[in-house]
Amino acid sequence: MNTKKQKNSDIKLKAKKLPEKMIYLQNADKNWHEEWYEKRSLLNPPHPARISLCGKPNVGKSSTIQNLILRADPMFQEIIVIHGDFENTKEYDWLGKDDGRVKMIGHIPEPKDFPGLVKTLVIIDDLELKTLPKQQQMCLDRLFGYVSTHKNVSVYIGIQDFFNLPVIVRRCCNLIVMWRGHDLDSLSRTAKKCGLKPDELTALFDNYCKNYRDSIWLDLTNGTPAPIRINGFSKVEKIVEDKKSLN
Repeated sequence: MNTKKQKNSDIKLKAKKLPEKMIYLQNADKNWHEEWYEKRSLLNPPHPARISLCGKPNVGKSSTIQNLILRADPMFQEIIVIHGDFENTKEYDWLGKDDGRVKMIGHIPEPKDFPGLVKTLVIIDDLELKTLPKQQQMCLDRLFGYVSTHKNVSVYIGIQDFFNLPVIVRRCCNLIVMWRGHDLDSLSRTAKKCGLKPDELTALFDNYCKNYRDSIWLDLTNGTPAPIRINGFSKVEKIVEDKKSLN
């Protein structure tokens, strides 16, 4: 029998045996992906997570990152901090600069620089994204759009405005932490991106964020037990004015 006809015959035979529904096959690049489970800490989102922390200076973005790292279980085996002043900043000294698992750098690595062998965290902080060279912009897009899900990497990025992020990065973020800002237009657009109405996000800030360090967490991770929460832990069951809605 002609080889081409044999292949077509094999395909038809296999198709007859397959069920009439989509079959989801495990991606070999993603067999390390974590999932939510009962009693998993809300500050331990399944790896790989792509988290944006949006707020003015001194609201607690770095402290939030620290809390997330301390609650990671299993812990990260490698941490890469990409910082605009990586040679001088002491902001991440608590990680232990002499610890072999921690690297401080000033550029965004290329996909080939991530071997994907161990659970890795990349922190991007104090980096001027708007002035990044084109090649670095491409690396940032690939970090969120490909490296994270295929190379065993979670990414935490600290910024002042969610819409300073490139479009691809915004679309890939599955957990957004926000502090109250002055830009109401940006707040409205962020709400729309997360499936909320602008007045709902405003209500969350007005009713639950009395302190300037209070934050709203919009969790888009698959299977999350708490899509909306305050300061990481307090779950919002329904957007209402009464604080009784908080657990």
